[in-house]
Amino acid sequence: MKAALTPVVLAVLLLVAGCGGGGGSAASTRPAVEGLQTQQAKGAWIFHPAGTPKRLIIFFHGQGDETEATPANHRDWIDHLVKKGAVVVYPRYEQVYSKAVLDPAVAGVRKASDRLELKGLPVLALGYSRGAALAVEYAAVAAQQHVPVPDAVESVNPVPYGETARIVDLRPVRPRTVLAVIVSEKDPHAADGAELLLQRLRVAGFPGSQIELNVAKSKGSFTADHLGPLSSSPAARAAYWAPTDALIRQLNRQ
Repeated sequence: MKAALTPVVLAVLLLVAGCGGGGGSAASTRPAVEGLQTQQAKGAWIFHPAGTPKRLIIFFHGQGDETEATPANHRDWIDHLVKKGAVVVYPRYEQVYSKAVLDPAVAGVRKASDRLELKGLPVLALGYSRGAALAVEYAAVAAQQHVPVPDAVESVNPVPYGETARIVDLRPVRPRTVLAVIVSEKDPHAADGAELLLQRLRVAGFPGSQIELNVAKSKGSFTADHLGPLSSSPAARAAYWAPTDALIRQLNRQ
């Protein structure tokens, strides 16, 4: 059964659906979205492409307020991915700050994947900020938890740890996984976070040859800082969306 959205969450999604110009026409061209127990942690949103999905993308949100726990801040990017043929799952792992987030995130992905036909689809785990580390930790537990295992992980402006209730062992991350990192040039904390996250992977024995690094550049009025990935300006798309699209093309060739 589809769970009802809380008034706050519903209002946020409706607000975002109406943004971006074009009045009501913008909302009418949005991909179809399905909510599964999204009023609480362990829920998920599913964004469906118009045709048969070409890939699965699991989008892990950052730490923040109730808005960040919904797809609202990332809706334009999600829509872009869906229009390119992906089915996107956006797990909700917290309502307010929680130390233990990996198990709720896995539970949300499981709820979504149980409703989808995913056999043979390449899988990308895409995470922002705290979700950037969580995406890597998800890759470490996915096989054991019997949820979709990422072929690639992209960490955008990462912090060192997603799960802070315990240290997640990263040794189970499959060595053939492509691990891409995007760091904003005006976000020094992301550079530090990426260094520490990559150190965790080195200690776990993950091969350095599988790691790709991109630096998001500022341009014109756009500043590539920690909040840069929330923008959908042309410069932001070049900084964050374009490397992701290139990673997806790489997955499709494997």
